[in-house]
Amino acid sequence: MKLRMSLVVATGVALTATAGIAPATASGGSGAGKPTVRVIATGLDNPRQLSYDSGHLYVAEAGRGGKKCIGEGPEGETCIGLSSAVSKIYWDGGAWKHYRVVRGLPSGAAPDGGFATGVDGVSALYGELWGVETFAPPEAGVPTGPPWNKLGKLLKITHGKARTAADITAVELKYNPHKANVESNPYAVLALPDGRKIVADAAGNDLVVVSPHGKARPFTVFPDHDKHESVPASLALGPDGSLYVGELNGLTEKPTARVWKVDPWTGKILGWKSGFGPITGIAFNNSGDLYVSQLLQGVVTKVSGGQRTHVKVPFPAGVTVDPYDGKVYVSAWSIADRDGTVLEGEKTPGGQVWKILGF
Repeated sequence: MKLRMSLVVATGVALTATAGIAPATASGGSGAGKPTVRVIATGLDNPRQLSYDSGHLYVAEAGRGGKKCIGEGPEGETCIGLSSAVSKIYWDGGAWKHYRVVRGLPSGAAPDGGFATGVDGVSALYGELWGVETFAPPEAGVPTGPPWNKLGKLLKITHGKARTAADITAVELKYNPHKANVESNPYAVLALPDGRKIVADAAGNDLVVVSPHGKARPFTVFPDHDKHESVPASLALGPDGSLYVGELNGLTEKPTARVWKVDPWTGKILGWKSGFGPITGIAFNNSGDLYVSQLLQGVVTKVSGGQRTHVKVPFPAGVTVDPYDGKVYVSAWSIADRDGTVLEGEKTPGGQVWKILGF
């Protein structure tokens, strides 16, 4: 597998399959009440996971790679550089604004900056900000000195800098909890109220828990099902206090991906909801409704009781909900940098964040 494809999300899913989705417009919606969307941030580089804290929205930008290109194969080269970042989005003076609170972190992408990976996960809680950086083995040809030594790490972000808080990939290399290939791609992070952090290792098919003191250990291993590995890639804490995990299992034409329910103290799997296409983001509102980003289907789905409603979003990734007013936010065009990428010979818009109203 080519380096860029292994970096993008995880094993088992080729994101180039998304080229067949018709893009949605920023005025469309579906379901009761006709939800609508507003674009609140543009010019983002491969926006992925979102997190909401104290009136501010944070987005992990996987970056746009760089000028040094490595690896050759059927999908072309992977170009690496220090273009990954985390941005803060906020309302000020009657308008939405955003700026990068940290930048200059490792990124790998296609030559045009699309399909990147870098800092893919972000979690903000009680004024603290955490990110998680993907991993690439040294034999892939990436540098090993700072800041490239942040690959595979949980990062604490303060005052414009990201410092290593825990080594997530080291857990995979030491324990290989899933007992398949030794592969690691830390992709999502969730800060818990008790100070622990949960990290989804998408390539490792497991969760890693990090203590408040920075000790990382295996937490939950997800079983293969429907002839695919699980590939956990998104996290949320439900109103019931349980941990929920969205996975990338399956393809568009066969919606087998699950949202797993996990005990946040023991890591035990308690159940799941199924019937989704590959999931790249999950979130809850205070009423217990579940929101699911389905990357290849091009929709965000609301699960309320036994009913599912959908809003079209092109290549949705992270999703989060404002706990005060219930508004939903989602990363759109998550496979494109600020200038857009090329799919089926046509240029896409650049990375964005949307606000969904009436959903």
